[in-house]
Amino acid sequence: MAERSKQFAESFWCNMWKFCGRITILVTMGCLISSCSPFRAIDLLVDRNGYTVEKEQSYGNSPSMRMDIYSPSNQGRLKENIVMFVYGGSWRSGRLFSGKKEYYRFVGKLFSNEGFITIIPDYRVYPEVNFPSFVEDVAKAVKWVHTNMDLNKNNRRLILVGHSAGAHIVSLLVLDPNYFNEIGIDRSVLGGWVGLSGPYNFNPLSIRYIRPIFESVINDIDKARPVSFASDKAPPGILIHGKRDRLVSASNSEVLYKALAGEGSKIEYLPVDAGHFDTMLGLGVPYIGKSEVQVAIFKFLKSLD
Repeated sequence: MAERSKQFAESFWCNMWKFCGRITILVTMGCLISSCSPFRAIDLLVDRNGYTVEKEQSYGNSPSMRMDIYSPSNQGRLKENIVMFVYGGSWRSGRLFSGKKEYYRFVGKLFSNEGFITIIPDYRVYPEVNFPSFVEDVAKAVKWVHTNMDLNKNNRRLILVGHSAGAHIVSLLVLDPNYFNEIGIDRSVLGGWVGLSGPYNFNPLSIRYIRPIFESVINDIDKARPVSFASDKAPPGILIHGKRDRLVSASNSEVLYKALAGEGSKIEYLPVDAGHFDTMLGLGVPYIGKSEVQVAIFKFLKSLD
């Protein structure tokens, strides 16, 4: 009887998983047809239960420098560490996958459901700014959190999570000490980091639509390549990359993993059977409890307690 019940439960959740996936695909296709971000499509499936959100908190002088702060409704489950999620979008505006913090409510809900205060900042992108201004913006967002949310008090740390261009920004903040040094904070405020499908070992000058964004490093490309700053000073991290990624090769994560591990840094690498955007879509609510990406991230976060 117990075995039959187990088989029924497994079958039920398997079918639910397929059903949710199909619904997600249909909504995503509709959003693609109407030229909105597929991440916005996932966001449309998210309910508003289980969290509260403080919107449009300013951390800088530009209208683009705003953040939304998600908090668990159940304060009894509140974790000590704080999560900051940095979305991608090719460091520029006007593209299908360009980001807005409002499109990532499903990420705020996901981490809030697990007890984490979760911060999702907007930041300036090309053509408003070039590299490294968007990295400096997110550094200022970290400083705001440090100043206003008691980082380092009672061992509270900030966990940085980024996808694609956001993972590039996060990895530079984690690995290049200059960004934090310039604004007077120490990397000790960081408890760990998660990189999803990031370009850590690429040549931005070789990609036509990205080259104008990185013209400031035309004579020193290593300033824009996170792998150049690999050291044992980095906080613990995990790199997750789709083996079927055709936009940002998984070799980026492989090379950075080997460089950090070679320096003695505490780093994990998980290749998954996914494409570039699948690693992000796997954080959507229809996939809770099922996504390999989610399981790996929360296992990693638990190891930081």
